[in-house]
Amino acid sequence: MKPSRPLTLHLTRPFFGGGVTMVFRRIPAVRFVMGARGEYEDEEPPHEVELTRDYWMAETPVTQRQFAVWTKAAKIQHENHFKDKPDHPAENMDWNEATAFCQWLTKGCRGGIPKGMVARLPTEAEWERACRSGTDSQTTDSEYWSGDGVGALAEAGWFNKNSNSSTQPVRAKAANGFGLYDMHGNVWEWCADAWDDRAYARRVSGFQDPYNAPREEDPYRVPRGGSWGISAGYCRSGFRARRRLNRRYGDQGFRVCLGRDLAEPS
Repeated sequence: MKPSRPLTLHLTRPFFGGGVTMVFRRIPAVRFVMGARGEYEDEEPPHEVELTRDYWMAETPVTQRQFAVWTKAAKIQHENHFKDKPDHPAENMDWNEATAFCQWLTKGCRGGIPKGMVARLPTEAEWERACRSGTDSQTTDSEYWSGDGVGALAEAGWFNKNSNSSTQPVRAKAANGFGLYDMHGNVWEWCADAWDDRAYARRVSGFQDPYNAPREEDPYRVPRGGSWGISAGYCRSGFRARRRLNRRYGDQGFRVCLGRDLAEPS
């Protein structure tokens, strides 16, 4: 698979200096099978879903350098667990802060974002489709986009057996078929969805644009992808985690998606 031509957003205007950018890759609309069998009930059953619109995913999780543009502009106090590592993923932000960064990016980069799209967190389905590139989109046989087993994961990401107990620079491992780095390991990535352990069980084959919109009373959100501090099984393409939306963790980051406004009808 040949990656799409990149789309680059400039996070700073010239008078800010620094030349900080964020690069995105287009993910085509498609039907694919999400979920996994034989691991955890909340991943079952594997089921076919349809993403009806193209979207764009950032090549990497948001880095400390990129995140700092926002925190400095908004005068927000933020401290990464692994300090002063500009090319490592930003971490230690809660879900609301990740969402606020995306809203800021939408306003600041309006001219560079494709028409009809906003910057936001990806849905679970968008994240899993983007992650699974490099595998047959009609199956869920592979644990990672790079194949099965710890050796395949080591080619694609940082986890507890190779990370030296720390985040690592983005783009240091291989990119998947869409040109995306660090989809497995390094940091967990917040998704837009509220946690629902029965979401997959209620879907029918061909379900379009799945998204579990958060309600005010929903305390948990879904992070995906695993991290530097977690074992291989939790870094699988199909693994679903849950975390409180207002908690911060030294292995929790996020990746920006450019897509339709989730507040509007699909």
